[in-house]
Amino acid sequence: MNPIQDDRPATKTLKLLLKLLATPGRMTRRQLAEYIGLSKNDPKAIKRHLSNIEAAGIHLQRDRHGRYCVLPETGFKELTYLSPLSDEDKAIIRTTLQRGLGSEAKAIALANKLDSLYNFQALGLEALRHPELEKIDAIEAAMKDKKRVILVNYRSRTSNSMRDRKVEAFGIEPEIGMIRAYDTEAGKLRTAHFIISRLDRVEITDESWQYEQEHYHKAADPFNIVMDQRELVHLQLNVGAYNDLVERNPQARQFARPGKEVDTYDWQARVNAKFIGLLPFLLANWRGVKVLGPAALRERIKEELRIMTDSWL
Repeated sequence: MNPIQDDRPATKTLKLLLKLLATPGRMTRRQLAEYIGLSKNDPKAIKRHLSNIEAAGIHLQRDRHGRYCVLPETGFKELTYLSPLSDEDKAIIRTTLQRGLGSEAKAIALANKLDSLYNFQALGLEALRHPELEKIDAIEAAMKDKKRVILVNYRSRTSNSMRDRKVEAFGIEPEIGMIRAYDTEAGKLRTAHFIISRLDRVEITDESWQYEQEHYHKAADPFNIVMDQRELVHLQLNVGAYNDLVERNPQARQFARPGKEVDTYDWQARVNAKFIGLLPFLLANWRGVKVLGPAALRERIKEELRIMTDSWL
């Protein structure tokens, strides 16, 4: 018998809990029911799953709009089990998952996601802020009607500019504060990711989508940059550099492993070929980082240092 059955009640309850953790205060009872595939003709079914979560000692809250979260007024005390996992915990989880999934690679990938859950929960708190809710609600309304939106005063990380961006938003990930959208700007017709916190507000236009056939998910790198050309980067980090990296870029945590030397971390990941996001981190933490590869990154650092010194002297 396959140990993983999507239609099992227990699986649906767990899936529901993970969704609540990732998107606190974002979904109503009906939306949660649809998410785990429950029939609209059985309104009591979702209540049973929510009751199961509370029976496990996890307190649920619902705001005046009927949106659920699992964050208690008193803070995180009910969620202490989401603390970063110990090495022993990780080993047990990977062994158990490998037996169920039959693949070490899949088991490690899923274990890394579980290990990062606490970080994503912390990021999800940003979505509870009223301005962020308004932006997300506007995006969702535009997606429903397939209308283009204007991201007002979007502060771009790649072009170092602030301007309005007209896009076709087709996906939203509030747990990491990101919008997936098709950029309609002339010369930049492509799928891209936009960070919610970098825009002032969202304006819905009367223009309908024109590029729906191009709406597809394109994974971002650990620095939330979408680029086809990537480089495999290998770093050795001390504790301070590691802390700065994962606090500023929580998705980078899943690519770190304990290093060979005491109090170090080995970090390997494919990042955008221009090293956007990575370069500022390296320059700020140069005392705590060893660049083990690639050569292209070392040359890019030298070039950046040369430009810096030429502009200052």
